[in-house]
Amino acid sequence: MPRAMLATQAQHTAILRQLQHHFDLPSAAEPSASTTAVPHSYPTEPQAPSGAATEEADPSA
Repeated sequence: MPRAMLATQAQHTAILRQLQHHFDLPSAAEPSASTTAVPHSYPTEPQAPSGAATEEADPSA
């Protein structure tokens, strides 16, 4: 890697550490045991519009 890239990476790492410290965030090296990943809950099936629009869109009716 060129030196400029290593220097930039070092600067970014230092800034990231400062931000993590400022906002009391755990660093990537020390994962927090109290933080658990919670997946977003999405509806399993898309909700159909209710009312006359559904009846009009059905060609078999």
